[in-house]
Amino acid sequence: MYPVLFHIGPINIYMYGLMIAIGFLVTVFLIQRDARKIGVDPKLVGEMGFWTLLWGIIGARLAHIIMYPEGYSWTDPIGWINVSRGGLVFQGAIPTALGYVYWGLKKRGMAFWPKADLAVPYVPLAQAFGRVGCFFYGCCYGRRADGLPWAVCFPAGSPAYSDHSHRYPDFASDAAWSFPVHPTQLYSVGLLFLIFGIMLLFRRTRFVFVGHALPLYLMLYGVKRFIVECFRGDGNPTLLGFGLLTNQQVFSLLMLIVGVGLFLYLRARRDVAPAT
Repeated sequence: MYPVLFHIGPINIYMYGLMIAIGFLVTVFLIQRDARKIGVDPKLVGEMGFWTLLWGIIGARLAHIIMYPEGYSWTDPIGWINVSRGGLVFQGAIPTALGYVYWGLKKRGMAFWPKADLAVPYVPLAQAFGRVGCFFYGCCYGRRADGLPWAVCFPAGSPAYSDHSHRYPDFASDAAWSFPVHPTQLYSVGLLFLIFGIMLLFRRTRFVFVGHALPLYLMLYGVKRFIVECFRGDGNPTLLGFGLLTNQQVFSLLMLIVGVGLFLYLRARRDVAPAT
């Protein structure tokens, strides 16, 4: 666990933020590479990529505030925007990021769906880098998994350690490590790389159609997140799931439903040309 990678004077360089930055730069580079092949200005990709990331972070932060209001206070307004403390719900990034992209492309007289096919397959790649950051930060940890060969123990000061210290009576107050837990961050990394590979493979098949990437991503990510949530142990709320499912699993099911509906609708639009 390395939440702070190094210091530059009074400035902390956080591992989580660094991994998000690396994921963003790698993704933008790959999208720019593909954009050149179809005559799209790479500078446009970089410009819109920056603002898409910014609006995505805003949406993810707002979603976290809505889901975990007890963690925020009007007496600490800086805490609302200080993302170095963590607190991002990815599903909240989707509407704000897509809304900006749709508006930005429309403003430039460009079609949304072909550009989504260009960029969306690389989204899970960027997310995978972010989940590596989660692992080093120690957030988004899994359920207790005593005896599991690949379980991970987090050190004192980590979210998992703090959670176990007041959740389990058998937790020693002087313990140096948390109980073993599922490394759900790494589960996510592996599944996100799998989604990335599936999306790249899918767009090379003869079944591809304009607009396929976004609904395919929504379906695959919805399934992935629902599965990983079964192993999460960081106390995600279950209000929307009536105590049976976590809120995140409810959101995942909604993503899956929207993805399936959108996929079928766009595939049925035979008036559009096949995607390149």
